[in-house]
Amino acid sequence: MFSTVNSVKTYTNKDVSLDVVKRAQAIIEIFVGKDEIDIPNPSDLLILDKMTAYQSAYMLDNEDVVYSQIASTSVGSGDSTQNYDTKMSAPWIAPLAVMAAKGLSFKKPRSLHTGKMFQLPRRIDWRKI
Repeated sequence: MFSTVNSVKTYTNKDVSLDVVKRAQAIIEIFVGKDEIDIPNPSDLLILDKMTAYQSAYMLDNEDVVYSQIASTSVGSGDSTQNYDTKMSAPWIAPLAVMAAKGLSFKKPRSLHTGKMFQLPRRIDWRKI
């Protein structure tokens, strides 16, 4: 488990139950797209521990919102206009958890090296064969 009740108290100074921590960890695993067992990097596990602690503290007062609110950026009342949040993190994920997720090593961009675009056939030197 990423976070424990003691680490939530350390990071956020909030008292939460173990059930809230388990629910928060499930939400964080969905958000980052990996399970705890699939993450070998200790620094990533530390960041995920913090994210779970922040999410647990966020869910103390907002747990109903986390499970039932739609993600929208703005709501109008005149002609009933509603714009949906395309990032899909608005009411479900704690803002501090979203900021901490930027430090995960598996979320950072990596360079990809490919071969040449037009690979010319190698010349065969018949004298060396």
